[in-house]
Amino acid sequence: MKLTYRGANYEYDIPTVDMLEGDVAGKYRGQNWNYRYPRHVPAVKHHSPITYRGARYSRTEDPQADEAASVARNARKSESVAVKSLAAEAAKVHRANICDILNRRKQVAAAKGDERLLRLLEKEWEQMVC
Repeated sequence: MKLTYRGANYEYDIPTVDMLEGDVAGKYRGQNWNYRYPRHVPAVKHHSPITYRGARYSRTEDPQADEAASVARNARKSESVAVKSLAAEAAKVHRANICDILNRRKQVAAAKGDERLLRLLEKEWEQMVC
């Protein structure tokens, strides 16, 4: 088929696809119409790893690649355990810092003689389990 776009002539060959007629889907203006399905759709083969939301994976039946993926998963699990222990340690330090600040605030409230603030800080102290 010859086409022209902005003065440029080019030839376009419509790819042919072998189609199968499906069951009768309905009637339009007295004529039956059917769904048409391609006879064969070639599967796309991925040779490179695929990334989804930062996680890399591939579709392969290679046992060495599966072993490498397993090793990588185990490494990520051990990193996850290390991160969780660091997070727990950080939470302990954070709680200790909050308790220290709360203690200083209680001392200042006692020095000023502010009984209302001192009661509020005591309640907060009990809630924090310092």
